[in-house]
Amino acid sequence: MRLVTVRRATMRPHAWCMDAIELRAYRHTIETVNSQLEKMGSERLYARTNTGFELKVYATLIALICTNTN
Repeated sequence: MRLVTVRRATMRPHAWCMDAIELRAYRHTIETVNSQLEKMGSERLYARTNTGFELKVYATLIALICTNTN
């Protein structure tokens, strides 16, 4: 069991918590991309082989990149 004290303004963050703090800046972007991939149907990629699945994933990512470029 890990006991975690209430963090005050004068305390330094815990070392194991730094990853969550660093990812906080990118969370909106990550959630947006995940939402766009879900709308494009990335959850329903059916393939018979691993190579075919990889090809479909790459094609979906390329389509997302082309959609988001300004």
